[in-house]
Amino acid sequence: MAVRRRHSAMFVLLVMLVSLAVLAPAALAAKGLAPNEVGEKAYTYVDALTRITNPDGTYTKILRAAGTAGEVVAAEKVQGWLSDAGYVAEKQPFTYVRRGVTYNSQNVVAFRPADLKRKVDPTPLVIVGAHYDAVTVGAGADDNASGVAVMLELAERMAKYKIEYDLIFVAFGAEEVGLRGSNYYVGQMSPSDIERTIVMINFDSLIVGDKLYIHAGFNEKTWARDEMLRLIELRKLPIEIQPGLHPDYPAGLTPDGFSDYTAFNQAGIPIVAFESTNWEIGDLDGYEQTESEGSFWHTPGDTLETIEALFPDRPMVRLNAYTKLAFEFLKHLNP
Repeated sequence: MAVRRRHSAMFVLLVMLVSLAVLAPAALAAKGLAPNEVGEKAYTYVDALTRITNPDGTYTKILRAAGTAGEVVAAEKVQGWLSDAGYVAEKQPFTYVRRGVTYNSQNVVAFRPADLKRKVDPTPLVIVGAHYDAVTVGAGADDNASGVAVMLELAERMAKYKIEYDLIFVAFGAEEVGLRGSNYYVGQMSPSDIERTIVMINFDSLIVGDKLYIHAGFNEKTWARDEMLRLIELRKLPIEIQPGLHPDYPAGLTPDGFSDYTAFNQAGIPIVAFESTNWEIGDLDGYEQTESEGSFWHTPGDTLETIEALFPDRPMVRLNAYTKLAFEFLKHLNP
């Protein structure tokens, strides 16, 4: 999640909880997941992107700040997982300048062409994305290992289905320093690819908020969100639109600047953005994630240990719901 998010006032409590979790990691990590449960694989990806288990059972955080060697390592992990799922996954390198310094970063892009020929050209294109970088504090379990994890499980599940549209999965780099990866990606798209993109689906910060949200963009191209709302009702999933209590943010929409959907929305592409927070507390703008513990993004408390200690099983509930919805949408999509 980009820097729109304010830091929580819960730093001291969160750091204490992290310390407690390190002392007793086994109890917090024991999820008892059912075999092949939707969201189970995503949970393992959150784990693998954020921490290393030491021989004594404690954890060491994995850092993946934009423009660092840790971000490169994370990109290589994501590339490997997408390749293992059967996709041709490649890095898309780019540079950006911040405070007078030039940095290197990279997106990871996996393309899958349509399996079934269509009678009408051009072939529709669907893009699914999430940023894999994190801020320098914390491990970024919620923001945004969770989004990458859902994207990766979707890629694995969709590899088994024949589709009538081209499908691209993108792990964006350098989101936390100004949406750099997604801006670069859209800047490299051809006009014809922009025109044939029927939806961009974005996952960002999914596992800790009080509520589960689905948004369309401010370009008000809402067909994909509306179809997913139909699936939400059909499958009785705990996902909703933000209620529009803030005068600047109409119900069901999310403004530009909050995450990687921004450049796609500005290009006129329909977007669906997922996040877990709470738009009914604080300033009614989605900044405050939980009523009881404040926000976790961009804090030392953004770890699986801390989140599980405060909200047992909440991560799996959210990973299950988001993965199930997006999977149902993609596998039945007949554009």
